[in-house]
Amino acid sequence: MWYTKKLLTAILAGGLLVSLAGCASTTTGQSSREDKIDSVMAKAAADAKGKGNAGQSLSYLEQIYKRNSSDPSAAQNYAHALREEGFFSRASLILKPFATQDNVKDAGLLIEYASIQTSMGNHVDAEQTARKAVLLDPTSGRAYHLLGIALDAQGHHEQAQTAFEKGLEHWEGDPSALLNNMGLNLAAQGFLDEAIETLRKALDTAPNRMEIERNLRIISALQYQPPKEGTRLVPKPPRKPESEDKRQAKILKNELDSNDGTSESTKE
Repeated sequence: MWYTKKLLTAILAGGLLVSLAGCASTTTGQSSREDKIDSVMAKAAADAKGKGNAGQSLSYLEQIYKRNSSDPSAAQNYAHALREEGFFSRASLILKPFATQDNVKDAGLLIEYASIQTSMGNHVDAEQTARKAVLLDPTSGRAYHLLGIALDAQGHHEQAQTAFEKGLEHWEGDPSALLNNMGLNLAAQGFLDEAIETLRKALDTAPNRMEIERNLRIISALQYQPPKEGTRLVPKPPRKPESEDKRQAKILKNELDSNDGTSESTKE
């Protein structure tokens, strides 16, 4: 009797182990199938975008996101596509739960969220997010660029110039957008000669960008007009006390250089 019970126990235990192993195998297989489906859909989205069918690409990315709504990468890809199609509010809603967490470690996700906030005109949120992105990735030219745009839009032109210059140090790819914004920033500070030179460089890199040509034409026209009292293009008087923006720009430069490892104390 004791032997029978022992044998039965062993059989049941063995059956249970087989059952558990079977469940694990099923779960693994299902996960593998889901990954393959997502991979196929991601490729389809890329192919559709490459063929100029942005709407179809967006549809595929939406399906991937709905299948993986807790996946930051799926949310980021979907939000990026939404932003490119002009659906800024929807993009912000999708990415906000991931971008506003305290322990975000993905600079790319923060850069995308900052881009969305910039597109919506939420420059304070864009600045805060871009600052976090810079801390996570001190070599990201895009993060510095977005920080500069956000600061410039708030009237912090000297701080913005610092961010733009830092972005130029680390920029990869076509720099026309960054150079265009740098030119406008210099013009806002009254440095028309430098602004025109920078805009010309921007136009040289992207001769078909009509907005750059327009900006260059406008700033060039301002250069030959006598300055009017009360405008911000009037040259600043000599020995004017240092502005708060300039002081903050110096602080920002020190912070960015220190984070980037290029501060004076670390240079050889």
